[in-house]
Formats: sequence, structure tokens, C-alpha cells
Amino acid sequence: MYLMYIDESGNTATFQENGSKILVLTGCIIEEDQKLSIEQKFRAIKKKFYFDPDIEIKSNYLRYANPDTNISSPIKLKDRHKYDELEKEIAEFMQEIRSVLISVVIDKKAYWERYPAQNPYEAAYIFLLERYQTILQRSNHYGICIIDPREGTVEKKFIDKEIDKIHNLVRWSEGGFWKKCPNIIERALFSTSDLTVGIQLADLYCYPVYHIF
Repeated sequence: MYLMYIDESGNTATFQENGSKILVLTGCIIEEDQKLSIEQKFRAIKKKFYFDPDIEIKSNYLRYANPDTNISSPIKLKDRHKYDELEKEIAEFMQEIRSVLISVVIDKKAYWERYPAQNPYEAAYIFLLERYQTILQRSNHYGICIIDPREGTVEKKFIDKEIDKIHNLVRWSEGGFWKKCPNIIERALFSTSDLTVGIQLADLYCYPVYHIF
């Protein structure tokens, strides 16, 4: 069984609302027998630096944990050497994980010029599922999706109903512009990033992709 943890960088807000220029949706795919080991290693890092194995570490939190910045972070460190050590350990940890990463990048301006009434998140999610299906089919595996149901940079909104509808459609229906995805089992599973190590990792992988564009 494969697990795909999903998170985004950017948002679906309009440009009048100071929305981002692009939206990136990243899936971090791991095999289920890796899950415990990954959680144990990440929890050990968190405990070493914060004495709390359950603390949430995300890309923005990590970026602004740097004591040389004036921007606050829930995981702010006061010592630059300690921050450099944390950043190094997390980078090495992420490189060690046997994962497959898929990132879908949507240029919102170009997308809305062609599809003015549609949500770019929904298109990105369909593209992500199609590529996940290809991996599952080639490896003769089944897989599930775990996603944070909140979207937005500042004001978070819940998109679970929209995602669940699309997820179910792609799994069972044919005849649309999408490819049917029978190797993806179960409905989309929703969990917030503060409670889910896999989604925190998806966020950490997604953030650098966003900044490439």
C-alpha cells in the first residue's frame, strides 16, 4: 500500500485579494511500511531541538525560526548555530526518505484566462491523482490520499467537500477530461498538518518548488 500526503504552497485567492501568482500542489508518496520509521526519526529531531516530539514543523515556521529574521515563528530559535544545525538535520532527514514526489504547478493568470469560472486547486488535484494512478498502476499497488482540508495562506478555509467530490468522481467515473484512477482506494482522508507528520513533510517538499517559480 502506498500513502500520498498532499499539501499546497500558494493559494486560490484572486489577485484583487493579493493572491499568489501560482499554486503548487505536492504529493509525497511513501510505502506504508516506512511510515513508523519516518515518524520516529522526525519526532526525534523535534524532541532534540524543542523537547516536544509533537510540535509542528512546516516550511514557513522553519524559515522564520532563523534568529536573524525579525519575523515571528512558533518554533523560533535564539541561537544561529542551533538553527543551522536544525536546518541541516531536517535536510538530511528528508533526503534519506524513500519517497516519490509529484508537484503540480498552476499559473493562475493563464488558468483563469482560459477557465475564468473554475478553481485552480481542483484542476491541480485531478492532475495529481492522475500521476499517482500511473505510479500505482506501474508498480501494481493500491494507494490512499491524505490531505489537509484547509486552503489559504492567512485566512484558512475548508475545502473538504469540494475535494471529496472530485476525488470520488475521478475514482469511479469515466468520460470526463480526467483519467479514471481505480488504484486509488478509499475516499480522500482529511487531517490537519499539525496532527500529521506526512503532511508536514509534504509542505517541506512543496515550499522549495513554489519558490522555483
